[in-house]
Order: sequence, then structure tokens, then C-alpha cells
Amino acid sequence: MAATPVLAASGSEVQGKISKALQTIQGILTGIVVLAGVCVALWIIIKRMPDADDPREKSEVYHAVGRVAGLVALSAAVIWLLPWFYSLFS
Repeated sequence: MAATPVLAASGSEVQGKISKALQTIQGILTGIVVLAGVCVALWIIIKRMPDADDPREKSEVYHAVGRVAGLVALSAAVIWLLPWFYSLFS
């Protein structure tokens, strides 16, 4: 059996591999952002748990966790929308 060596890949193969690698990187970055957001939200909840009977403290916890969720959503959107926005101009 004779093996045929491949000396160079076509442009579409290279572009496909780069696109797949960038999507993998975006997925990893999104996972890191979500994991960090979950950790921060849990830290806020655990830190404020002793004062959970106070309605004002409970409201502040809800606001803080909501803020964290909003920031996680914004960060994940930036990770996915920034490359798309860049591709509009290239």
C-alpha cells in the first residue's frame, strides 16, 4: 500500500479548522465566565446567609445576585458577539 503524502491543505480546510478552533475557545471562555459567575453568586449568598431574616438584607442579596447574573450574560454576549461584529467589517 502506497501512502500519498499531503503537502498542503486547501484554503477552505484551513479556514474551517481555524473557525472550529475559535468556536472551541469561545466555548471555553463562556464556561469560565459562567463558572466565575456561579462562584461569585454563591459567595454572596453564603456570606449574607446569617442575616437572611432581615428583609432589607434579603433584598440586597437578590439585587447583588441579579447584578452578577446580568454581568455574566453581558460577558457571554460580548464573547460571542464581538467576533461576529468584527467579521462584518472584514
